[in-house]
Amino acid sequence: MRVTFLTHYYPPEIGAPQARISTLARLLAERGVSVTVHTGFPHYPDGHVKPPYRVRPWLVEAEAPVRLVRSAVYPAPNRGFGRRLAGHLSFAGSALATARVAGPADVVVGESPPLFVGAATIPYARLAGAAAVLNIADRWPASAVELGVIRSRSAIRAAERLERASYRRAAAITVPTEGLAGDIGQLPEAGGKVVRLGPAVDTHRFRPLPAPAGDGPLRILYAGTIGLAQGVGTLLEAARIAGPEVELHIAGDGAEAADLRDRLRRNPAANVRLLGAVPHEQVPGLYGDVDAAAVLLRDRPVFESALPTKLLEAMAAGRPVLLSASGESERLVEAAEAGLVVPPGDAVALADAMRRLRSATSSSLGALGAAGRSYVERNFGWDSAAAQWQDLLERVAAQEPNSP
Repeated sequence: MRVTFLTHYYPPEIGAPQARISTLARLLAERGVSVTVHTGFPHYPDGHVKPPYRVRPWLVEAEAPVRLVRSAVYPAPNRGFGRRLAGHLSFAGSALATARVAGPADVVVGESPPLFVGAATIPYARLAGAAAVLNIADRWPASAVELGVIRSRSAIRAAERLERASYRRAAAITVPTEGLAGDIGQLPEAGGKVVRLGPAVDTHRFRPLPAPAGDGPLRILYAGTIGLAQGVGTLLEAARIAGPEVELHIAGDGAEAADLRDRLRRNPAANVRLLGAVPHEQVPGLYGDVDAAAVLLRDRPVFESALPTKLLEAMAAGRPVLLSASGESERLVEAAEAGLVVPPGDAVALADAMRRLRSATSSSLGALGAAGRSYVERNFGWDSAAAQWQDLLERVAAQEPNSP
């Protein structure tokens, strides 16, 4: 079976989508699937193309076990809606223009967001003689509307029409959470096509490490995107309230990282350390230097159905979780008994949870971490996830005859 992934994000860029897609592509290739990834030239999140790359019409990298095709992209930084939109549209267009470079396929899996790349998956698959599968990691334009990124009614209507047209023409629609499955599955255009394939974490790389010794402050790590969806400013405020009882480490970059840095320059906090963007392969080691992990989502209905990868990574690393979110992620942490949950956006409640963990015994912290690790091992391993993906892709390829 020949599978092509169409994605705006891919290593050597750093981020959860990049790590997830590259891991899935590699595991499918190791299981005997012929895998091609069609992406742009690496530029996330700062908008600078990373050396030794430069923007050109296309480039083919035949590195085992995954064949990689890169096509032109406007390298927009991950801030400013207009420029980001132009970057997404540029790659969608260049991918269609160079689809034949990637070659024929049996299935094309398009990653959305960005919405334009998801929409481009349909004609791209037609050019490849393939069935189209849309993987919806986050529902757009709904997320953009709730975050206030899109306000124009005409733009919202146009985006919704594009979204639904893509669903109508897809052979299957994959989602990571129960909430997304319910939301999208109720649309007439998606009826009977939605398949929930839950997120996964590499439990071999993310594994429990000995907790730091000493009776100092509670060391907390936030490792992930600093974007519109997360509200990391709430975490910063909670650390200020908690004071010297906690030491906060923030590793990541994103649309709100510059604002976070500005806030700290104007009002320094001695107990906060910004680590900047950290390569994903180094993130497991960061958990060995802390006592607990923080995961946040903003207080918006659309995030009720979110299940952040960083949450699973922290649990796999055996660290208690401080979760500031509601919905599906809240239910997971409570079911796993893996940490403390507070309402999203409530810095005072989050600071109180920090103090509660600070006063807990080392054995209590260890029990929370062990419970999270056990839950992830039972439910979110990559071996099972790759098998489920392969089964779906084979069924889709068998149901829809392709032309060369």
